[in-house]
Amino acid sequence: MPQYRKYGYIWGVYVEPAYRKQGIAKQLTSATVNYLKAVGCTRAVLNASPLGKPVYESLGFSNSNAMQLDL
Repeated sequence: MPQYRKYGYIWGVYVEPAYRKQGIAKQLTSATVNYLKAVGCTRAVLNASPLGKPVYESLGFSNSNAMQLDL
């Protein structure tokens, strides 16, 4: 299988302001990462907002504009 087919892209993680700071975004992203692993992806890719970066970094994503996690 071509290498590009092993990348999983995460789009549009959003939590309503009233529900933020409860770990919801982290749980959603973790579940998505686990799914991507289960279907054979070797890297998860997302573009983070400034508020989202700490969430993704805590899950092991690299600190860049296009954050990535090798699976």
